[in-house]
Formats: sequence, C-alpha cells, structure tokens
Amino acid sequence: MRNFMYRKILPIFFFLFAFLTTGAIAQSDDVVIIDSKYSQRQEILDSLPAGTTVIEIKAISNPWKSIREYLEQNRSKQVVHLFANTNYNAVKLGGKTYDINAVDQEFEFSMLEGLYQGSHIQLLIYDCNLGSNPEGMALLKKISDKSYFNIAVPTNCSSVFGAELVFDHTTMDQPISNSIFQ
Repeated sequence: MRNFMYRKILPIFFFLFAFLTTGAIAQSDDVVIIDSKYSQRQEILDSLPAGTTVIEIKAISNPWKSIREYLEQNRSKQVVHLFANTNYNAVKLGGKTYDINAVDQEFEFSMLEGLYQGSHIQLLIYDCNLGSNPEGMALLKKISDKSYFNIAVPTNCSSVFGAELVFDHTTMDQPISNSIFQ
C-alpha cells in the first residue's frame, strides 16, 4: 500500500505543487496602482486579470510614500502598472497634481531610489496623453531620474484597454513588460 502511494500519488502531488507554485511566482512581480479618482477606475478594475494585486491611492497621504512603503514590504514586485488622470504635462495622483515643478519639490521620489536592487522597477503609465508631447516626456524623464524607475508610456494610442496598447517609449531604454491586459 505504501509503495503504491509513493510510486503513483506522490509524483502527481509534487507535479501539481510545482505547477501551481510556478504560476504564482510568474504573476507575483506585478502590482496595479490606481488613483481613487481615476476617470476609468471601475472599467479598469473590472478588466484586470483575476488575482491581480491592486493598491488604491486616496488623498489621505502622500501617494509616492504609499507606493514606496508597499514596494519596500513587497520586494518581489518589479512592475508597477499606474492608472491615474493626466494631462499633457502632469499626473494627478492622490489628490495632488505632479507637474515638473511639483516633481522637483517631492522628496519621496529620492526615497524611491532606495528600492533599486540591481534592476530598475518598471513603472508603466497607462495614458495616451503624456507620451504624445515633449512636456509629458520631460516630466517622465524627471520622475525617472529622481526615482530610478524605468518608466514606460505609449506614444500613440487611443485607449489604455486591449492588446493593441504598446509601451513604445521608456526613460531608460530598457526592455519593458507588456500591458496588464495582454
């Protein structure tokens, strides 16, 4: 009886355990950060793959501090998918508007640099506005320089949904992950 269990059931158990563990690890490096006032918030939440870690940013505290504290506690997270309202030269997050001057004043960006562990955290900004003009690109470069994040943004899109969304600009010219919807 014991010999049968070792030869038949135990290998199946180990295979299933390895398979499930590999699947969990493969998805464990992504986190979605969404502003509570994001105009397409509910659509995004309804469209995310099952099991996606979602952090909602509210106007209670500094949004970049909240992101830093989460990433410090979850070192395996290497890809941040950010959904926030923007315009051509600013990101609105946690009730604050971050334009180029506000980025210069934000101390938390330099604190984010402390998360660098030999590879840059990827920050994918889901927006069709910032990447389409020089002011938006300058803002992203400034945030990247201060935080040490490899920031990616699409430069030509009409929607943040679907497989056609391509992050074709990065601030550090490094490979980037695909959209969370692919």
